[in-house]
Amino acid sequence: MRPACWTCRKRTIQCDRSDNPCSKCKKAGLECFETRPLRWVKGVAIRGKMRGHALEENYKVANRKTHLKLNPESISPCVQKSLALTRPPPFALQDPSTKGLDWSSRFYLDYYNIRIAKLFILYDSPSNPFRSLLAYAVDNPTLEMSIMAVAARHFANSARSFNQTDDTLSPRFINANVDALHFKKRAIKTLSSSLSQPELLQKDAIMATILLLIFLDILESGIDGWKCHLHGAEGLVRISQSMLLPDANQISTSDSGGTVEGMRRFVARQFSLVSTIGGALSSSKSTLQSCINLDEDKYQESIFRSFLGCPAFLLQAIRYFSDQRHAIQTSRMHDNAFIQERIRETQNMLHLTADFDCVEWASNSLQLKDLQTVDIEKLSLLSESYRTTTLVYGNQVLSALMTSTGTVTPDYHGLVRQLLDVIDALKCEDALFKCLLWPTFIAGLECQNESERQQVMRYLKRLWDLTCCLNLISASTILQGHWRQKNIDTNSVPDFIGQGWLLV
Repeated sequence: MRPACWTCRKRTIQCDRSDNPCSKCKKAGLECFETRPLRWVKGVAIRGKMRGHALEENYKVANRKTHLKLNPESISPCVQKSLALTRPPPFALQDPSTKGLDWSSRFYLDYYNIRIAKLFILYDSPSNPFRSLLAYAVDNPTLEMSIMAVAARHFANSARSFNQTDDTLSPRFINANVDALHFKKRAIKTLSSSLSQPELLQKDAIMATILLLIFLDILESGIDGWKCHLHGAEGLVRISQSMLLPDANQISTSDSGGTVEGMRRFVARQFSLVSTIGGALSSSKSTLQSCINLDEDKYQESIFRSFLGCPAFLLQAIRYFSDQRHAIQTSRMHDNAFIQERIRETQNMLHLTADFDCVEWASNSLQLKDLQTVDIEKLSLLSESYRTTTLVYGNQVLSALMTSTGTVTPDYHGLVRQLLDVIDALKCEDALFKCLLWPTFIAGLECQNESERQQVMRYLKRLWDLTCCLNLISASTILQGHWRQKNIDTNSVPDFIGQGWLLV
């Protein structure tokens, strides 16, 4: 049983010690702190002559050593919450190798450790692979710069709101914006230098850096930039298969991530996932997955090392439907019998997807020790959201195939309504809900009335509050443009071709 939380002790009530958050804090709507949090004060000091005095009057954009020493009361609520340290001492304060860094660089390393590492993973845990990258970054300036670029971009994003219509930011966050560009430029510059003479020991850090640059693009917009990084990674894989493919003689099937091979498998899976989800809404399909031949049955990914929590079978189904969609343009060059065969194959895959057992998958994904921290019912709902999304996406592709032959297309709006219900059932599960951008977007494409559209926009706003990723703003802009077109032409179908959206 966990110790009584600090919040309950502060309120002088008895903590039930049930979970984190405890039920009493959850019921009261309070942040459940395990230990006393940092105390934010007005000004730069708690007592003495400087009490109540802020640095605003002396704040200069060029002062890089002090520009992040902000008055915490002015930080947006989501950032203020994220910086309340409930963990052991931050990474940059523990590692002697970071003492040579300036204050802002150490701030961003700690921000990544506390906020970002758990953002890009389904369940945070001691084996979080994104947090493990910090250990690699100590000896690799390229990876270190990419980590700080991601942290600075997220910190700057948190200054704006979901519905903000202009680019006005608080002056205190302007430098975070500048820092993000600065660190990104340095990361790309050092990456370019590393690629000119890629030493064996640098290869894993290079691939991890490219992965982080893809996630940086998600934070910046999620449109097109990620594809350049993915193609770069694909080229490197072709040059040296050993950069991602593990040595079968040295691998433990536990996939604990405690080895270089474990990290390679994790990075490989993320590239494959990005290629699949991004390719589903893109005109040019990357062939990266053909370079990565991981045996998913032999090296089953732990649910604690999963980015989205989407079952491997459903990712394969999405990839299949995406392949069919990409073939639609050339299918018109063949006879009707060829197209009919594609329709039958797509229908067969839809049947296999519909038969996928989400509860069984959730149960098989967990070990006995995981049952204390993971709710199987909620995890199965997450997989159900991806199963239903895959069915909606597959039916979109099937409709396009059938339209090309003049066949009447099936009505699958019932699936869309079912998908919205599943998403709604997860709206209070922060860890799971933050993974639902792609299902929400696919549902949004098929919304038929204003009520459903407003429901989707509420989900997007909720996702923004949890993640502060600008690809959510991109998703809302794309959907609103699509809905305006729908109002003009009610028979229009989602037009994926020519787009480059990474909406995860």
